[in-house]
Amino acid sequence: MREWSARFTGRDVVKVGSLSFAKVEAGTTYVGDDRGGWIHAGQRPRHEVRVPEFFILETPLLRSDVARLCNEPVPDEKGPHEGIDAALLQQICSAVQAGLEGDLEVRPPSLAEWTIANEVGVLQPQPGVLEVLADAPFSNHRGAPMDGRPREGSTLGPLMDQLACIEVHPYKTGATATSSVPMDRRLPGTVLRLVLSPKRVGATRTVPRQADVAANLRIEALCTLLIGVVPSFLIPVLRGFGGYALEGWANLLFGGLVAGFVTGAVWRPRRPTVQWDDGEVQDDERKVSQ
Repeated sequence: MREWSARFTGRDVVKVGSLSFAKVEAGTTYVGDDRGGWIHAGQRPRHEVRVPEFFILETPLLRSDVARLCNEPVPDEKGPHEGIDAALLQQICSAVQAGLEGDLEVRPPSLAEWTIANEVGVLQPQPGVLEVLADAPFSNHRGAPMDGRPREGSTLGPLMDQLACIEVHPYKTGATATSSVPMDRRLPGTVLRLVLSPKRVGATRTVPRQADVAANLRIEALCTLLIGVVPSFLIPVLRGFGGYALEGWANLLFGGLVAGFVTGAVWRPRRPTVQWDDGEVQDDERKVSQ
């Protein structure tokens, strides 16, 4: 694979064949969402991630890049290669890895690596695509590593053949969301971006797996009382129907509970951000509120 041998063309770029990997300095980013509404539960908790220096492709792999890496005829069509499955991913990464020396590994970016590279302006996201990540699919960020390494998943279950991905808005490339994509077949609109990242070994600091359930229940009870129950009784009193507040208390209580419950879908106080020192290391049993 002499054609794909790596060479440094300066402090900020690594060339592997026709691929140019831009350097992203070591730094800190924050992944996830701290909004308290239930619709944001899948993106909580917001947490600090300390990412080492790595290199990343500014744009997803082109059709011509994939053809060269797979020793296939270069097509006339331009644009990014669409359709990634596990076999093709392994073939591409192995071809690039063969030209590298040292401790850098070739793979898709983790969510934290994609996030920090996008924040510093290295990435050029393509509209309307799904960018494959190296992370396993996740229902929330509990247990996620805080050093930028990919999140490992279970080898069993319905998501075992899927990877997480970044969905880019069709018209606003600054608007993204996380989702998952199957890797047992190739889907249109699925693209691949690679990183050259330091290999991580051993245990890592992770987001605590357990939330502070008692604190969450206290917040929920207080918000339901102040947003739902109290206004439900106060409104008829202010409108001159104080008697109904006594006679129809059951209806008012039920209505207040429903109102408080519904508002919880879109708003609750922001949840604490998990900082580096709050993370769990091996048998650390500390807990923080989700």
